[in-house]
Amino acid sequence: MKTSLKLKEERASLISDLEALVDTAKTEEREFTEQEEARQADLNESIFSLDEKIANAEKTEAIMARSMAGEASKSEEREMTKAAENYDLQSAINQFRQNGRLEGLEAEMKQEALNEFRASGITPMGQIQIPIGLTYRAAGPTTASNVVGTQQQGILQGLVPDSVVEQAGGNRLTGVSGTVRLPSLPTDATAKVTEVQQKGQGSAIESVDIDPVRFASVINVSNQTLALSNASFDAAVAAQFRRHSGGLMDAQAWANFVTAAGGTTLRSTTAVAAVPSIDFASANDLIAALGDADALNASATFFSSHGQLATARSQQAVTNGGIPTLQADGTIAGYKAYGHSQITAALIADTARTTDDVFVGGDSSTAITNESSLLPFFLINMNDVYCCYWGGADLIVDNVTLADSGQTRMIMNYYANCNVAHAASAVYCEVA
Repeated sequence: MKTSLKLKEERASLISDLEALVDTAKTEEREFTEQEEARQADLNESIFSLDEKIANAEKTEAIMARSMAGEASKSEEREMTKAAENYDLQSAINQFRQNGRLEGLEAEMKQEALNEFRASGITPMGQIQIPIGLTYRAAGPTTASNVVGTQQQGILQGLVPDSVVEQAGGNRLTGVSGTVRLPSLPTDATAKVTEVQQKGQGSAIESVDIDPVRFASVINVSNQTLALSNASFDAAVAAQFRRHSGGLMDAQAWANFVTAAGGTTLRSTTAVAAVPSIDFASANDLIAALGDADALNASATFFSSHGQLATARSQQAVTNGGIPTLQADGTIAGYKAYGHSQITAALIADTARTTDDVFVGGDSSTAITNESSLLPFFLINMNDVYCCYWGGADLIVDNVTLADSGQTRMIMNYYANCNVAHAASAVYCEVA
């Protein structure tokens, strides 16, 4: 498709030809010849045709520009809401299985999603695509007669990954394209002068890049279930995809947080040769580290494994005081704490450690006796956490691989990633 600029260039060339034709007749003080009359008619018709094409192209470009900027009119929002209500995921899957293509609303929404992926620089792999606008729509309050409550989200909204990082306050960015570059200014106020001195005029600000990672969740469903299922099928499938893809997003975030952190925070302890579990002292060390980097605020959140938080729940923060490290309201020292099964020892690089690597005032000649069980205990400034999504949902329907067992394999792809804008906003210490 030619752009409006290209069409205008063609029109300018035709107008030049027409002007030359008219100038020749004027200079010779005569009327057009029969051939010149025919040429004039052709040029006039071509120019008028280009005028119409240019107007249409400019309208299309304006619509695409609004779409790229994330702008939507009220009518467009109403259309998207109506589409979300009428879209049938089960019908889309059966359409592809039986006919090899989509029809109606499902086909229209696929084209919308493909436009999103194209704008994001992503090439989807599946046969069914769903635009992000259909899957991510906040539930609003509803009042019916004397009942006041919250309206439930639809089935498609359930496809949004259920990420603990986002639940804890991570910023969600949709409609991004290419590499997302987050500008990173120094978080330590004492580094301001040094930063200015180190950077020459016109030099780039240090930044964090976030590139898309494909998160693939797989579900195998019997063909009989696909043929007989009703709307509840959509709900079950969406719930499974939501939980699993959310877990993949969290796992990617933990790995990035470990890499982003400016080194393991040392713990204040007198223990020798063994690293203890979460205790109030280790939480205090993390709070101090985040505070020293000017990254501590009300959004700061602890993350650890479920096993470690179970230990913290039963462990007294104050000796004989009866107050657990993890309190009944799910906080440690006033900051929220979340557990996650993806926080494991595999996140920490497998390197030989001595007590000086982990403890303050330890004996460097003594090796750590429980090194293989060490895992990170995070404190993150959630204001600096960004969860990015490139396009919407991308579903692969594979009715061949497991055909001999009467099953259809479905793979839901999301193209996303999560990281912190400032290295100082993610700190962790090692617990056992």
